[in-house]
Amino acid sequence: MINKSSTLEKLAAYNYWANDRLLQHLENMPGEIPETTLQLFSHVINAQVIWLSRLENIPVLLPLFETHTLSQCRELHETTSEQFQEYATLNVPELETEVIYTNTKGEGFSTSIHDILMQVFNHGTYHRAQVARDLRQHNLEPINTDYITYVRSN
Repeated sequence: MINKSSTLEKLAAYNYWANDRLLQHLENMPGEIPETTLQLFSHVINAQVIWLSRLENIPVLLPLFETHTLSQCRELHETTSEQFQEYATLNVPELETEVIYTNTKGEGFSTSIHDILMQVFNHGTYHRAQVARDLRQHNLEPINTDYITYVRSN
């Protein structure tokens, strides 16, 4: 039977895989990575850092649109993606816990852990697709990070 926590665990594992696969692709790419590509992927990672800070009730110190080097992206990805995998293992009552936070515009919100995780995973998918488009626009080959590709490889 599929339930919230098992679905989140799969999505967290997919998110880790997709970020890692894209990072490996960028790290092995000959020549320079286009600045726009790096900006887009940095945004994925920054959002993970910010949402994790909200989950852990610690001040957000990272701007949403700060651009990182690939090695900085790698370090932040490994830390945050692993922590999201841990959050995804919470039981259903814990996943329904409301997190009170302030967004980047200073507005206050209350959102369940479950919905925060769904936001992080969907946000990453959206922007990884933008990275693929950006690579194509620079005549570079993107790598497939589709969920079904992840499922077939595991």
